[in-house]
Amino acid sequence: MTPPTTPNSSPALWVANGTNVLEFTSAALTTSGSAAPAPTLILNSSAFAAPQGVLFDASGNLWVVDGGTTSTGGKAKPALYQFTSANLTALQSPATGTPNVTINSSAFTFPQQAVFDSKGDLWVSDNGSNAVFEFMPSQLMASGIAVTPNITIKSNPAFTGALGIAFDTAGDLWIANNGTTTIFEFNAAALPTASGSVTLTPNIMLSDDGKQSIQGPWALAFDSSGNLWSSNANAPNTVVQFSKISLTASGSPTPAITLSSTMVSGNASLNAPNGIAFDKTGDLSAVSSAAPFGVGIYGSSQLMSSGAIVPNVFIVGAATTLNAPAGEIFGPTIVYGTAGTYGGTMY
Repeated sequence: MTPPTTPNSSPALWVANGTNVLEFTSAALTTSGSAAPAPTLILNSSAFAAPQGVLFDASGNLWVVDGGTTSTGGKAKPALYQFTSANLTALQSPATGTPNVTINSSAFTFPQQAVFDSKGDLWVSDNGSNAVFEFMPSQLMASGIAVTPNITIKSNPAFTGALGIAFDTAGDLWIANNGTTTIFEFNAAALPTASGSVTLTPNIMLSDDGKQSIQGPWALAFDSSGNLWSSNANAPNTVVQFSKISLTASGSPTPAITLSSTMVSGNASLNAPNGIAFDKTGDLSAVSSAAPFGVGIYGSSQLMSSGAIVPNVFIVGAATTLNAPAGEIFGPTIVYGTAGTYGGTMY
């Protein structure tokens, strides 16, 4: 792949792709169907074992949540990897990425998603440990193989495959139980401030409405209006929205909006959807973790009603190199091999 030479300051879509991390710039997100172009950047770091999640910190550094292989009998340990923007722009080939920070905490079993809070603390959901771990900014500054999380949260009732993780504007923490049909919320005031391990009772528990509203929830994301979106990785392969007003108490709310799969040029638009992400304009991206491994981007105007909606953009096909996509995020455009092309943090 020939590195582009022209900087692009528009938001890019970053995807944890099972064995690597892909970046699709805005130019690559305009061609739908099997003619979709190759990613702009393919990060094949030798450190990777099973990248599951991607996110950016306030400084624009890329963090990769890697589940490792120990949970399935392998030897690669789960880890958090950080790549600075300078590190990425200085790449001379897509395979030369060496993490600036590596955190192999002994607490990890199979971490998959993470989110930063307003203070810069990193919260990590661990599907294998059925726990949520918090790391302070000072713990994220340097590599360590024995980093103990500042806070460990378990739940009563217990997490069942803690995966999707998101904060709302009030600072409340939401966790999706991928192994069942529930989503938990913990009020900001209930979250611990002192180091250590705690077991909390959710303040709100959302359950399936009996019509498959919550089925193996994978990712969680809030839109600008405070509505909660969740991807159902199990059948019926949907992305649903729970209105803000339905999030004030425990119950089994019916989604206000349900995006269903449809065929786009012979390919299912949603098949075991995993990662979902909003860009700054309110467009929603949803990535399918099962064949045909497509990424659908729905315009904000398409998110007003339910249906089997054809995404505005649907990238799929061999050129994309998507083969085990999981988490995703919209972030800055970074073009490797051309110094000074970092696009900033406003995305």
